[in-house]
Amino acid sequence: MSCGSDSSSGPVDPSAHVVDLPGAAGVIDFDDIVYSRALDRVLVPARESGLYLVDPRNGTARRAGRLGSADSADEGGRMLFVLDREARTITVLDERGQVATSVKLDVPADYVRFVPSRRELWVTEPAASPSGIEIFALGSGAAPAPRRSGFIAVPDGPEALALATRRRTAYTHAGADLLAIDIDRRTIDGRWPTGCPGTHGFPRVDARERRVLASCASNGEVALIDPASGRAVAREAAGGDEALPGYSPTTDHFYVRGDPGTKLVTLQRSKAGFRRVRTVNVPQDGHCLTADESGHYWTCDARAGRILQFEDRAAR
Repeated sequence: MSCGSDSSSGPVDPSAHVVDLPGAAGVIDFDDIVYSRALDRVLVPARESGLYLVDPRNGTARRAGRLGSADSADEGGRMLFVLDREARTITVLDERGQVATSVKLDVPADYVRFVPSRRELWVTEPAASPSGIEIFALGSGAAPAPRRSGFIAVPDGPEALALATRRRTAYTHAGADLLAIDIDRRTIDGRWPTGCPGTHGFPRVDARERRVLASCASNGEVALIDPASGRAVAREAAGGDEALPGYSPTTDHFYVRGDPGTKLVTLQRSKAGFRRVRTVNVPQDGHCLTADESGHYWTCDARAGRILQFEDRAAR
């Protein structure tokens, strides 16, 4: 881990900790990134360079398994689930990073997420006909093979996926709307306009599961939705293009950047909507954003093939 900037990837805020990915390509078209509480690691699918696990406490990264490509990933039951979009496969890795089993997909997929209450994998398939979410049940044992168990049609979507575990609700974007899906009944229970011409990125659910941050396909814009009323109670635009949102339950802060875009903004809720807590400079191209539970938030530097870690000073 080092600090500083690289002229080939654009200016980097001096407060950034640069996390290099050993053996990775020089340029990586990042997309998905997720924090695993059980492993206390940030999961970084690095496309053809494979899957990396980053320790948030010291910023070191290691590659997990030998994978053809890693486009989306999640963790559950101390197993890793890795989606290869081109090969149309989901590979299951054990906690040592060894390949345990895999399943072939019939249609192109976008993202994979583990649903702990159901012990299922939910796979978004916006290119399917009809578009929707394919569900795979996981068997028991150390190497459970995913088995198809259902499908939820999502018109005009789905664009990414986020879980509210206590509410047993999943949220996704579709067209210009935010959708709520009942996890147990596998039905769409709510659809609310975001006020965006189109949506993009992962919805983010706050710690109390009372608000959901929806994100737009332009201007780095986000809208905070109240699922009880379906109203947008706050809006903010970080600038740039497609919005990438994040959230930290540790600080109760939201984060947003546009990609392409050069500003990453930390947001705190206020009576007036949102208050900007901090803005940092980031390289223009970086298509991922998440937060861990140690007071850090993370984004990508695509042109340099690396990850940037920032400290949220409210966590001190």
